[in-house]
Amino acid sequence: MSEVKVYAHRGASGYMLENTWSAFQKACEFGVGIELDVQITKDGVVVVYHDDNLKRLSGKNCLIEANNYESLKDIKIGKRWKRRFISHSIPLAYEVFRWAKEKDVPLNIEMKKSVSTHPEGPEILAAMLEGAGEFHLSSFDPQLLRKMKKRMPETEMALIVKKGMPLEKIEKMEWIDSIHLHKRLYSMEFLKNLHQMKKKIRIYGLLGREAALRELAPELAGVITDYPDRIKEKLRLAYER
Repeated sequence: MSEVKVYAHRGASGYMLENTWSAFQKACEFGVGIELDVQITKDGVVVVYHDDNLKRLSGKNCLIEANNYESLKDIKIGKRWKRRFISHSIPLAYEVFRWAKEKDVPLNIEMKKSVSTHPEGPEILAAMLEGAGEFHLSSFDPQLLRKMKKRMPETEMALIVKKGMPLEKIEKMEWIDSIHLHKRLYSMEFLKNLHQMKKKIRIYGLLGREAALRELAPELAGVITDYPDRIKEKLRLAYER
């Protein structure tokens, strides 16, 4: 049985504020990989943040792609009434990539819409990742993945599958190396079709109680979770069976 790698979703976001240094350092303590989201500012600076708009975590109605980094760098993000979840800064992607390489932490880098809409987005990100440690790129946008594959042919490209996307359509995307899907889409029929396509999968949304962890499919390459410590323990028990 091949190893199923665990990736902490937006860092260990079940314990610390998502996509922050605290979440990344907590994930590193657990000895797992990290899934994170990258955006590009108007002036071409790559930052780590999930939403296109900062409103949810900062209270400011501010689109990342419409602003220069200078106007964003001092904005604090967080969640009210949670001490570990307040007063964080938005990380710079190149600093996180460098840190991950030094710590030997694998990265699952999800590219958000701004990477595609910025005129030089793919070029900027590809240049930044030259010489990086272990990583793969993921996105809901197959055409963005196609652009990145042309620039980085040796890099794994993972398509995040939406509900209702025909598998026949995915099969024609020769630049797609793997599939990421929510646990609600995980089924034996889906796995059977993926096996024929020879594409590995990673599942996200798992909390640790799901059946997928009791009987591991050969196609399962990774799990993306807010609670990586729980999943590591469940996988350990599965390996011992």
